[in-house]
Amino acid sequence: MTRAWTVRGGKYGQREEIALREGLIVAGWEEVEADLSSYPTVDALRDAVQSFYPHHGPHTTNNWTHQLWRFCTGIQVGDLVVMPRKYQSVIAIGRVEGEYVYRPDSAPGYRHVRPVKWLTTDVERAAVAGDLRDSMGSLLTISELSRRNAVERVESLALNGSDPGYAGYIEPPTDLDGLKRDIDEAGTRQLTARDLIKLWGWNRRTAEAIEDVEQALRANGLDVEPHFTAVRLDSLVTVSAADTAEPGHTPGASRAADEAAGTQEHLGTPEKDLTWRIGNLPFVPADQVECIGIDAPLGRAVMRMVEKDFSQLPVVGVHRRLLGAITWESIARALLGGHPTTIASALVAHPATAREEHELFARIDDIQRHGFLIIVDAENVVMGLLTAVDLAAELKARIQPFTVLEEVERRLRRAIKLPLEDLRASFTGNKKHLAAKVKSTKDLTLGNYPFVVDDDERWGRLNWPFERTDMVALLDTVAKYRNEIAHWDVDAPGEDSDDLAQAQRLLKLLKVVDRDPSGQ
Repeated sequence: MTRAWTVRGGKYGQREEIALREGLIVAGWEEVEADLSSYPTVDALRDAVQSFYPHHGPHTTNNWTHQLWRFCTGIQVGDLVVMPRKYQSVIAIGRVEGEYVYRPDSAPGYRHVRPVKWLTTDVERAAVAGDLRDSMGSLLTISELSRRNAVERVESLALNGSDPGYAGYIEPPTDLDGLKRDIDEAGTRQLTARDLIKLWGWNRRTAEAIEDVEQALRANGLDVEPHFTAVRLDSLVTVSAADTAEPGHTPGASRAADEAAGTQEHLGTPEKDLTWRIGNLPFVPADQVECIGIDAPLGRAVMRMVEKDFSQLPVVGVHRRLLGAITWESIARALLGGHPTTIASALVAHPATAREEHELFARIDDIQRHGFLIIVDAENVVMGLLTAVDLAAELKARIQPFTVLEEVERRLRRAIKLPLEDLRASFTGNKKHLAAKVKSTKDLTLGNYPFVVDDDERWGRLNWPFERTDMVALLDTVAKYRNEIAHWDVDAPGEDSDDLAQAQRLLKLLKVVDRDPSGQ
């Protein structure tokens, strides 16, 4: 069965020219002065790698071992290989024609090779869909492209320069051990940010969840690109072993840099940037963004904008590369100058754009000014659309829970008409010492109210027309919800739960016992 692999041409692309000229893929690791095929097992090769790089920790040498093992024994004759070209927006694709060869007389870093027939050397990166391009963009020198119909897609890119894409669903690993096995086998593992945090039992990226997942990743020598907080919850991230890059080309510089990396391995990776990014918002994804070609008639764009109530349309060329946009304002300006018939005549050549990793609050003014941002990737391919309407909807999703909970607390303060001794009596056990600090309901937190009403005598004095046990349970649920959203987290409060609905239900009940002066 044919498989597909990524083999990079070195940190600075130093091996690309020789690889393309001589029909090879080259594995680097200049200090490994031994025939890789002489080691019968992964464990034997790992021992050798550790002897060649004694100053590196186990995470690094284990990862390098698996990369070299893939190069020597994993890649088979007939497999496809992809080499992203350094400093160029293209990739080369070839087919492996021979077994691993060790060339002891070659220069360091060029001794481990495989014969390859290059099928094409200039496929545009923009032609590769984002998920496959992210896999190819891993820092690993040697990794397998094993999921999401990768082999068929690479073959299509080699034959006609187009990627048919993948629309299915790949089952994520069920636990951390499964994730690590996948990474050992292929070098990387793609999954959604949602599926990643679920491995540790989280559904939302709260401050506690982020810290928990980051610590676990560091402890297991794993890295994530892009960071799982910088993208939408259902966007793909790529997990790989940390310290995956092969040693540098210059022996002295390589050793110094790798010793520093080894020290970092024990200290843990640096703190992640906590800045809010465009990718944190649920913008319209690429497959739902309607675009129009530069050669289309203007009338077609007008019809589409009227029919679908669009205020703008991204204008794209080959591979959905952004060329500009048309808006009602640009159409009106073109009409003032004559009788435009083409998209080009009404084109906004430089519309407001952003990348997912761009800082959110630095771009809000652009959204207010233009009404939209077109989300693009590194190849200027349209990846999404963020409009003022989307921003308003997200603002509502984030603010509404806080406003509902605030009204719940205000109404509870008015509706709990009990003497001070009753309020203090609700503090029992290890919280009894706090009772003296309570002067009125203003001193109670939302978490105190379940204890206040969970008493037959106090409940009787309230004279509320509800079932006490049901009210206690509801108050307890809403109090826990309040604690969960105490911080402005990456994901909107209440996502994937009915907690907001429970808070709204409590508010509706409280309006029965705490009626506004207007009677509403």
